[in-house]
Amino acid sequence: MKWILLLQCLLVTNAYAAYPELFGASFSTSGIGNQANLNANDPSNNYYAPSVLGFSDKFNVLAQATSTATHFKPINNIVVTNSTNSTSGTTYGSAKTDYQKFYGSALHAAIPVGGKVHLGTLALSIFMPIGHLTQTNSGDAFLPEYVMFHSRYQRTSSYLNFARKWSDDFAWSLGAMLGFQATAEVKTNMSLNGASYGSWAKGQAKVSPSIAAIASVTKMFDTNSVYFTYQQEMKSNLKTTVFGEITNPNLALINSTLTSMIYYDPHTFRLGSTYIVGDAELYAGLEYQMWSNYKTPIMKVEKTSGAVVPSNNYEKITTRDTINPRLGIKYNWTDRWSTLLGAQYRMTPLKGDFSQAGNSIDVDTVVGTGGIQYRMVIWSKDVHLGASLQYHHLLEKHVTKADGQENGTAGSKLGAPGYDIGGYIIAGTFGVKFNF
Repeated sequence: MKWILLLQCLLVTNAYAAYPELFGASFSTSGIGNQANLNANDPSNNYYAPSVLGFSDKFNVLAQATSTATHFKPINNIVVTNSTNSTSGTTYGSAKTDYQKFYGSALHAAIPVGGKVHLGTLALSIFMPIGHLTQTNSGDAFLPEYVMFHSRYQRTSSYLNFARKWSDDFAWSLGAMLGFQATAEVKTNMSLNGASYGSWAKGQAKVSPSIAAIASVTKMFDTNSVYFTYQQEMKSNLKTTVFGEITNPNLALINSTLTSMIYYDPHTFRLGSTYIVGDAELYAGLEYQMWSNYKTPIMKVEKTSGAVVPSNNYEKITTRDTINPRLGIKYNWTDRWSTLLGAQYRMTPLKGDFSQAGNSIDVDTVVGTGGIQYRMVIWSKDVHLGASLQYHHLLEKHVTKADGQENGTAGSKLGAPGYDIGGYIIAGTFGVKFNF
Protein backbone atom coordinates (compact mmCIF):
# COMPACT_ATOMS: atom_id res chain seq x y z
CA MET A 1 0.00 0.00 0.00
CA LYS A 2 2.90 2.39 0.68
CA TRP A 3 4.10 1.79 -2.87
CA ILE A 4 0.67 2.68 -4.23
CA LEU A 5 0.41 5.92 -2.26
CA LEU A 6 3.96 6.94 -3.20
CA LEU A 7 3.38 6.39 -6.90
CA GLN A 8 0.11 8.30 -6.79
CA CYS A 9 1.81 11.28 -5.20
CA LEU A 10 4.66 11.23 -7.73
CA LEU A 11 2.63 10.71 -10.86
CA VAL A 12 -0.50 12.82 -10.60
CA THR A 13 -0.04 16.10 -12.48
CA ASN A 14 -2.08 18.63 -14.42
CA ALA A 15 -5.58 19.10 -15.45
CA TYR A 16 -8.66 20.00 -13.27
CA ALA A 17 -9.13 23.71 -13.81
CA ALA A 18 -5.81 25.25 -12.79
CA TYR A 19 -5.14 28.15 -10.42
CA PRO A 20 -5.83 31.00 -12.90
CA GLU A 21 -9.32 29.71 -13.76
CA LEU A 22 -10.42 30.27 -10.16
CA PHE A 23 -8.18 33.11 -8.97
CA GLY A 24 -6.82 34.88 -12.04
CA ALA A 25 -3.60 34.77 -14.03
CA SER A 26 -1.84 37.76 -12.44
CA PHE A 27 -2.27 40.80 -10.20
CA SER A 28 -3.25 42.84 -13.27
CA THR A 29 -6.02 40.44 -14.32
CA SER A 30 -7.16 39.24 -10.89
CA GLY A 31 -7.99 42.77 -9.77
CA ILE A 32 -10.49 43.29 -12.62
CA GLY A 33 -12.56 40.14 -12.05
CA ASN A 34 -10.23 37.42 -13.38
CA GLN A 35 -10.27 38.35 -17.06
CA ALA A 36 -8.02 39.67 -19.81
CA ASN A 37 -7.02 43.34 -19.74
CA LEU A 38 -5.99 43.21 -23.45
CA ASN A 39 -2.75 45.08 -22.80
CA ALA A 40 -0.41 43.82 -25.53
CA ASN A 41 2.56 44.28 -23.18
CA ASP A 42 1.04 42.23 -20.33
CA PRO A 43 2.20 38.62 -20.83
CA SER A 44 -0.38 37.23 -18.37
CA ASN A 45 -2.97 37.73 -21.12
CA ASN A 46 -1.42 34.56 -22.52
CA TYR A 47 -3.91 32.65 -20.35
CA TYR A 48 -7.09 34.51 -21.36
CA ALA A 49 -6.46 36.01 -24.81
CA PRO A 50 -3.00 35.08 -26.13
CA SER A 51 -3.70 36.61 -29.55
CA VAL A 52 -3.43 40.16 -28.14
CA LEU A 53 0.29 39.57 -27.52
CA GLY A 54 0.79 39.52 -31.30
CA PHE A 55 0.48 43.33 -31.26
CA SER A 56 3.60 43.74 -29.08
CA ASP A 57 7.20 43.78 -30.29
CA LYS A 58 8.63 43.97 -26.75
CA PHE A 59 10.06 41.31 -24.46
CA ASN A 60 7.64 41.19 -21.52
CA VAL A 61 8.02 39.28 -18.25
CA LEU A 62 5.70 39.05 -15.23
CA ALA A 63 6.45 37.14 -12.01
CA GLN A 64 4.26 36.85 -8.94
CA ALA A 65 3.52 35.02 -5.71
CA THR A 66 0.04 34.05 -4.51
CA SER A 67 -1.65 32.88 -1.34
CA THR A 68 -5.09 31.28 -0.99
CA ALA A 69 -7.02 30.38 2.16
CA THR A 70 -10.39 28.61 2.30
CA HIS A 71 -12.87 29.08 5.16
CA PHE A 72 -15.77 26.66 4.77
CA LYS A 73 -18.59 26.07 7.21
CA PRO A 74 -17.88 23.19 9.64
CA ILE A 75 -19.79 19.97 9.07
CA ASN A 76 -20.44 18.26 12.41
CA ASN A 77 -22.79 15.68 13.92
CA ILE A 78 -23.41 13.75 10.72
CA VAL A 79 -23.41 10.01 10.00
CA VAL A 80 -19.84 9.01 9.13
CA THR A 81 -20.28 5.22 9.06
CA ASN A 82 -23.18 2.91 8.28
CA SER A 83 -23.47 -0.58 6.85
CA THR A 84 -22.27 0.57 3.42
CA ASN A 85 -18.78 1.51 4.60
CA SER A 86 -18.27 -0.16 8.00
CA THR A 87 -19.10 -3.17 10.11
CA SER A 88 -19.39 -1.01 13.24
CA GLY A 89 -22.87 0.24 12.34
CA THR A 90 -24.07 3.83 12.38
CA THR A 91 -21.74 6.34 14.05
CA TYR A 92 -21.66 10.13 14.06
CA GLY A 93 -18.77 12.52 13.60
CA SER A 94 -17.41 15.38 11.49
CA ALA A 95 -16.20 15.90 7.95
CA LYS A 96 -12.94 17.76 7.31
CA THR A 97 -13.48 21.24 5.84
CA ASP A 98 -10.40 23.09 7.14
CA TYR A 99 -8.25 22.63 4.03
CA GLN A 100 -4.66 23.84 4.21
CA LYS A 101 -3.53 27.21 2.85
CA PHE A 102 -2.01 27.30 -0.61
CA TYR A 103 1.11 29.23 -1.64
CA GLY A 104 1.85 29.47 -5.32
CA SER A 105 3.81 31.33 -7.98
CA ALA A 106 3.48 32.18 -11.64
CA LEU A 107 5.81 33.24 -14.43
CA HIS A 108 4.65 34.75 -17.73
CA ALA A 109 6.97 35.60 -20.62
CA ALA A 110 6.23 36.96 -24.10
CA ILE A 111 9.17 36.91 -26.51
CA PRO A 112 9.11 38.59 -29.95
CA VAL A 113 10.20 36.28 -32.77
CA GLY A 114 11.94 37.39 -35.97
CA GLY A 115 13.81 40.48 -34.82
CA LYS A 116 13.10 43.58 -36.91
CA VAL A 117 10.81 41.56 -39.18
CA HIS A 118 8.67 40.58 -36.15
CA LEU A 119 7.14 37.31 -37.24
CA GLY A 120 5.11 37.09 -34.06
CA THR A 121 5.27 36.49 -30.30
CA LEU A 122 5.99 33.28 -28.41
CA ALA A 123 4.34 33.29 -24.98
CA LEU A 124 4.71 30.91 -22.05
CA SER A 125 2.81 30.87 -18.74
CA ILE A 126 3.69 28.55 -15.87
CA PHE A 127 1.71 28.25 -12.63
CA MET A 128 3.18 26.19 -9.80
CA PRO A 129 2.90 25.61 -6.06
CA ILE A 130 5.74 26.89 -3.91
CA GLY A 131 7.81 24.03 -2.49
CA HIS A 132 6.53 21.22 -4.71
CA LEU A 133 5.38 20.49 -8.25
CA THR A 134 1.90 19.27 -7.45
CA GLN A 135 -0.32 18.18 -4.61
CA THR A 136 -3.40 16.07 -5.10
CA ASN A 137 -6.07 14.64 -2.88
CA SER A 138 -8.87 12.37 -4.09
CA GLY A 139 -10.78 13.27 -0.96
CA ASP A 140 -12.66 11.13 1.52
CA ALA A 141 -14.46 8.26 -0.17
CA PHE A 142 -17.67 8.81 1.82
CA LEU A 143 -17.86 12.18 3.62
CA PRO A 144 -18.71 15.63 2.14
CA GLU A 145 -15.93 17.12 0.00
CA TYR A 146 -15.66 20.51 -1.72
CA VAL A 147 -14.31 18.78 -4.81
CA MET A 148 -13.59 22.01 -6.71
CA PHE A 149 -11.34 23.40 -3.99
CA HIS A 150 -9.67 20.65 -1.93
CA SER A 151 -6.55 20.32 -4.07
CA ARG A 152 -7.89 21.22 -7.50
CA TYR A 153 -5.54 24.14 -8.20
CA GLN A 154 -2.49 22.85 -6.31
CA ARG A 155 -0.55 21.70 -9.34
CA THR A 156 1.94 22.86 -11.94
CA SER A 157 0.27 23.85 -15.21
CA SER A 158 1.67 25.47 -18.34
CA TYR A 159 0.35 27.25 -21.43
CA LEU A 160 2.34 27.83 -24.62
CA ASN A 161 1.05 30.02 -27.48
CA PHE A 162 2.29 31.67 -30.66
CA ALA A 163 0.58 34.96 -31.52
CA ARG A 164 0.83 36.88 -34.77
CA LYS A 165 -0.51 40.21 -35.96
CA TRP A 166 -2.52 39.75 -39.17
CA SER A 167 -3.06 43.47 -39.64
CA ASP A 168 -2.75 46.63 -37.57
CA ASP A 169 -6.05 45.86 -35.85
CA PHE A 170 -6.38 42.06 -35.99
CA ALA A 171 -4.29 39.27 -34.43
CA TRP A 172 -4.60 35.50 -33.94
CA SER A 173 -2.87 32.83 -31.89
CA LEU A 174 -2.53 29.07 -31.67
CA GLY A 175 -1.14 27.10 -28.77
CA ALA A 176 -1.63 24.39 -26.22
CA MET A 177 -2.15 23.59 -22.58
CA LEU A 178 0.23 20.85 -21.43
CA GLY A 179 -0.76 17.96 -19.19
CA PHE A 180 -0.04 14.30 -18.42
CA GLN A 181 -1.61 10.86 -18.11
CA ALA A 182 -0.16 8.54 -15.48
CA THR A 183 -0.26 4.77 -15.07
CA ALA A 184 1.48 2.55 -12.54
CA GLU A 185 1.74 -1.13 -11.73
CA VAL A 186 2.71 -2.51 -8.34
CA LYS A 187 3.30 -6.14 -7.42
CA THR A 188 3.81 -7.26 -3.83
CA ASN A 189 4.46 -10.55 -2.05
CA MET A 190 4.03 -10.32 1.70
CA SER A 191 5.33 -12.68 4.35
CA LEU A 192 3.94 -12.61 7.87
CA ASN A 193 5.80 -12.92 11.16
CA GLY A 194 7.40 -16.32 11.46
CA ALA A 195 7.85 -16.88 7.71
CA SER A 196 11.17 -18.22 6.46
CA TYR A 197 11.71 -15.38 3.94
CA GLY A 198 10.92 -11.70 3.76
CA SER A 199 8.42 -9.64 1.82
CA TRP A 200 9.24 -8.12 -1.55
CA ALA A 201 7.69 -5.72 -4.03
CA LYS A 202 8.31 -4.20 -7.43
CA GLY A 203 6.70 -1.35 -9.32
CA GLN A 204 6.79 0.42 -12.64
CA ALA A 205 5.20 3.62 -13.88
CA LYS A 206 4.68 5.58 -17.08
CA VAL A 207 3.83 9.24 -17.56
CA SER A 208 2.55 10.28 -21.00
CA PRO A 209 2.06 13.87 -22.14
CA SER A 210 -1.35 15.31 -23.01
CA ILE A 211 -2.00 18.40 -25.09
CA ALA A 212 -5.15 20.49 -25.28
CA ALA A 213 -5.42 23.05 -28.08
CA ILE A 214 -5.92 26.80 -27.54
CA ALA A 215 -6.99 29.26 -30.27
CA SER A 216 -7.64 32.97 -29.97
CA VAL A 217 -8.40 36.10 -32.02
CA THR A 218 -8.38 39.79 -31.05
CA LYS A 219 -9.84 42.78 -32.91
CA MET A 220 -8.75 46.31 -32.06
CA PHE A 221 -10.89 49.42 -32.52
CA ASP A 222 -10.23 53.09 -31.73
CA THR A 223 -11.41 53.03 -28.10
CA ASN A 224 -12.24 49.38 -27.48
CA SER A 225 -11.03 45.85 -28.21
CA VAL A 226 -12.74 42.46 -28.46
CA TYR A 227 -11.33 38.94 -28.09
CA PHE A 228 -12.50 35.34 -28.38
CA THR A 229 -10.62 32.29 -27.06
CA TYR A 230 -11.30 28.56 -27.18
CA GLN A 231 -9.55 26.09 -24.86
CA GLN A 232 -9.98 22.37 -25.47
CA GLU A 233 -11.03 19.91 -22.78
CA MET A 234 -8.32 18.01 -20.92
CA LYS A 235 -8.60 15.04 -18.59
CA SER A 236 -5.87 13.74 -16.32
CA ASN A 237 -6.45 10.16 -15.27
CA LEU A 238 -4.56 8.03 -12.79
CA LYS A 239 -4.67 4.28 -13.22
CA THR A 240 -2.83 1.96 -10.87
CA THR A 241 -2.83 -1.81 -11.19
CA VAL A 242 -2.12 -3.65 -7.95
CA PHE A 243 -1.08 -7.29 -7.69
CA GLY A 244 -0.55 -8.67 -4.20
CA GLU A 245 -0.44 -11.97 -2.42
CA ILE A 246 0.48 -13.47 0.92
CA THR A 247 2.20 -16.76 0.19
CA ASN A 248 3.83 -17.61 3.47
CA PRO A 249 1.39 -18.59 4.83
CA ASN A 250 -0.89 -18.63 1.76
CA LEU A 251 -3.82 -16.39 2.76
CA ALA A 252 -5.10 -14.09 0.04
CA LEU A 253 -4.66 -12.76 -3.48
CA ILE A 254 -5.16 -9.14 -4.55
CA ASN A 255 -5.54 -8.21 -8.21
CA SER A 256 -7.25 -4.84 -8.58
CA THR A 257 -7.18 -1.59 -10.53
CA LEU A 258 -7.41 1.82 -8.85
CA THR A 259 -8.68 4.63 -11.09
CA SER A 260 -9.39 8.33 -10.62
CA MET A 261 -9.86 11.43 -12.79
CA ILE A 262 -7.77 13.55 -10.48
CA TYR A 263 -7.96 16.71 -12.60
CA TYR A 264 -10.27 18.00 -15.30
CA ASP A 265 -10.32 21.11 -17.52
CA PRO A 266 -13.59 21.63 -19.42
CA HIS A 267 -14.05 22.89 -22.96
CA THR A 268 -13.93 26.66 -22.40
CA PHE A 269 -15.10 29.54 -24.61
CA ARG A 270 -14.14 33.09 -23.59
CA LEU A 271 -15.53 36.29 -25.03
CA GLY A 272 -14.48 39.67 -23.70
CA SER A 273 -13.90 43.33 -24.45
CA THR A 274 -12.37 46.53 -23.14
CA TYR A 275 -13.55 50.11 -23.53
CA ILE A 276 -11.51 53.23 -22.73
CA VAL A 277 -13.30 56.30 -21.34
CA GLY A 278 -10.89 59.06 -20.36
CA ASP A 279 -8.68 57.73 -17.55
CA ALA A 280 -10.86 54.65 -17.02
CA GLU A 281 -10.65 51.28 -18.73
CA LEU A 282 -13.83 49.17 -18.57
CA TYR A 283 -13.79 45.37 -18.93
CA ALA A 284 -16.48 42.78 -19.54
CA GLY A 285 -16.14 39.05 -20.10
CA LEU A 286 -18.25 35.94 -20.45
CA GLU A 287 -16.99 32.40 -20.06
CA TYR A 288 -18.89 29.28 -21.15
CA GLN A 289 -17.66 25.89 -19.86
CA MET A 290 -18.80 22.40 -20.89
CA TRP A 291 -18.74 19.91 -18.01
CA SER A 292 -20.51 16.85 -19.45
CA ASN A 293 -17.38 14.64 -19.22
CA TYR A 294 -16.45 15.62 -15.67
CA LYS A 295 -15.92 12.93 -13.05
CA THR A 296 -15.19 13.49 -9.38
CA PRO A 297 -11.66 12.62 -8.18
CA ILE A 298 -12.85 9.85 -5.82
CA MET A 299 -10.61 6.80 -6.09
CA LYS A 300 -12.44 3.72 -7.41
CA VAL A 301 -11.33 0.13 -6.82
CA GLU A 302 -12.10 -2.30 -9.64
CA LYS A 303 -11.69 -6.02 -9.06
CA THR A 304 -9.72 -7.98 -11.65
CA SER A 305 -9.49 -11.23 -9.70
CA GLY A 306 -8.68 -12.42 -6.21
CA ALA A 307 -10.30 -11.68 -2.87
CA VAL A 308 -10.75 -7.88 -3.03
CA VAL A 309 -14.32 -6.52 -3.14
CA PRO A 310 -14.64 -3.60 -5.62
CA SER A 311 -15.96 -0.14 -4.74
CA ASN A 312 -19.72 0.24 -4.61
CA ASN A 313 -19.61 3.69 -6.28
CA TYR A 314 -23.05 4.78 -5.12
CA GLU A 315 -22.53 8.41 -6.13
CA LYS A 316 -24.02 9.47 -9.45
CA ILE A 317 -23.42 13.18 -10.05
CA THR A 318 -25.31 15.31 -12.55
CA THR A 319 -23.41 18.10 -14.28
CA ARG A 320 -24.41 21.21 -16.19
CA ASP A 321 -22.60 23.62 -18.47
CA THR A 322 -21.78 26.92 -16.81
CA ILE A 323 -21.86 30.58 -17.82
CA ASN A 324 -19.60 32.84 -15.77
CA PRO A 325 -19.85 36.64 -16.31
CA ARG A 326 -17.11 39.08 -15.27
CA LEU A 327 -16.91 42.88 -14.94
CA GLY A 328 -13.96 45.11 -14.14
CA ILE A 329 -12.59 48.64 -14.16
CA LYS A 330 -9.11 50.10 -14.04
CA TYR A 331 -8.75 53.78 -13.19
CA ASN A 332 -5.46 55.57 -13.88
CA TRP A 333 -5.19 58.31 -11.26
CA THR A 334 -1.82 59.45 -12.62
CA ASP A 335 0.63 58.10 -15.16
CA ARG A 336 2.06 56.01 -12.30
CA TRP A 337 -0.81 54.96 -10.00
CA SER A 338 -3.81 52.83 -10.96
CA THR A 339 -6.53 51.04 -9.01
CA LEU A 340 -8.48 47.95 -10.06
CA LEU A 341 -11.97 46.70 -9.18
CA GLY A 342 -13.90 43.70 -10.44
CA ALA A 343 -16.66 41.17 -9.89
CA GLN A 344 -17.38 37.66 -11.09
CA TYR A 345 -20.19 35.13 -10.77
CA ARG A 346 -19.12 31.48 -10.86
CA MET A 347 -21.77 28.83 -11.49
CA THR A 348 -21.18 25.39 -10.03
CA PRO A 349 -21.16 22.57 -12.59
CA LEU A 350 -22.82 20.20 -10.06
CA LYS A 351 -26.62 20.02 -10.24
CA GLY A 352 -29.02 18.75 -7.58
CA ASP A 353 -29.63 19.18 -3.87
CA PHE A 354 -27.05 16.55 -2.75
CA SER A 355 -29.75 14.65 -0.85
CA GLN A 356 -28.94 11.30 -2.44
CA ALA A 357 -25.86 9.08 -2.16
CA GLY A 358 -22.51 10.76 -2.66
CA ASN A 359 -20.17 13.24 -1.05
CA SER A 360 -19.22 15.75 -3.79
CA ILE A 361 -20.50 19.26 -2.98
CA ASP A 362 -20.18 22.69 -4.57
CA VAL A 363 -22.29 25.86 -4.86
CA ASP A 364 -22.39 29.05 -6.91
CA THR A 365 -19.87 31.71 -5.90
CA VAL A 366 -19.90 35.51 -5.99
CA VAL A 367 -16.45 37.05 -6.30
CA GLY A 368 -15.27 40.58 -5.52
CA THR A 369 -11.77 41.69 -6.53
CA GLY A 370 -9.53 44.72 -6.16
CA GLY A 371 -5.97 45.75 -6.76
CA ILE A 372 -3.39 48.48 -7.13
CA GLN A 373 -0.57 49.06 -9.60
CA TYR A 374 2.45 51.37 -9.56
CA ARG A 375 4.52 52.20 -12.64
CA MET A 376 8.12 53.31 -12.48
CA VAL A 377 10.97 53.64 -14.96
CA ILE A 378 14.32 51.95 -14.44
CA TRP A 379 17.05 52.51 -17.05
CA SER A 380 14.38 53.81 -19.45
CA LYS A 381 12.37 50.58 -19.07
CA ASP A 382 8.85 50.31 -17.64
CA VAL A 383 8.50 48.35 -14.42
CA HIS A 384 5.08 47.73 -12.86
CA LEU A 385 4.52 46.64 -9.27
CA GLY A 386 1.09 45.36 -8.34
CA ALA A 387 -1.04 43.56 -5.80
CA SER A 388 -4.58 42.21 -5.81
CA LEU A 389 -7.01 40.77 -3.29
CA GLN A 390 -10.08 38.59 -3.87
CA TYR A 391 -13.04 37.56 -1.77
CA HIS A 392 -15.06 34.52 -2.91
CA HIS A 393 -18.42 34.15 -1.17
CA LEU A 394 -20.00 30.71 -1.50
CA LEU A 395 -23.76 30.99 -1.56
CA GLU A 396 -25.23 29.10 1.40
CA LYS A 397 -27.21 25.93 0.88
CA HIS A 398 -28.66 23.41 3.32
CA VAL A 399 -28.39 19.73 2.48
CA THR A 400 -30.99 17.32 3.87
CA LYS A 401 -30.18 13.69 3.21
CA ALA A 402 -33.00 11.47 1.96
CA ASP A 403 -34.16 8.47 4.02
CA GLY A 404 -32.47 5.10 3.59
CA GLN A 405 -28.90 4.00 3.28
CA GLU A 406 -26.93 4.16 0.04
CA ASN A 407 -27.54 0.46 -0.67
CA GLY A 408 -31.31 0.89 -0.35
CA THR A 409 -31.70 -0.66 3.10
CA ALA A 410 -33.37 1.08 6.01
CA GLY A 411 -31.27 3.54 7.99
CA SER A 412 -29.47 6.84 7.54
CA LYS A 413 -27.26 7.90 4.66
CA LEU A 414 -23.72 9.07 5.18
CA GLY A 415 -23.97 12.80 5.90
CA ALA A 416 -27.41 12.49 7.49
CA PRO A 417 -29.39 14.20 8.82
CA GLY A 418 -27.82 17.08 6.88
CA TYR A 419 -25.45 20.03 6.94
CA ASP A 420 -24.87 23.55 5.59
CA ILE A 421 -22.67 24.36 2.60
CA GLY A 422 -21.03 27.76 2.42
CA GLY A 423 -18.12 29.88 3.52
CA TYR A 424 -15.58 32.09 1.82
CA ILE A 425 -12.15 32.10 0.19
CA ILE A 426 -9.52 34.84 0.28
CA ALA A 427 -6.77 35.02 -2.33
CA GLY A 428 -3.94 37.53 -2.51
CA THR A 429 -1.33 38.23 -5.19
CA PHE A 430 1.82 40.34 -5.41
CA GLY A 431 3.96 40.65 -8.50
CA VAL A 432 6.19 42.65 -10.82
CA LYS A 433 6.09 43.17 -14.59
CA PHE A 434 8.98 44.22 -16.85
CA ASN A 435 8.86 45.55 -20.43
CA PHE A 436 12.09 45.48 -22.45
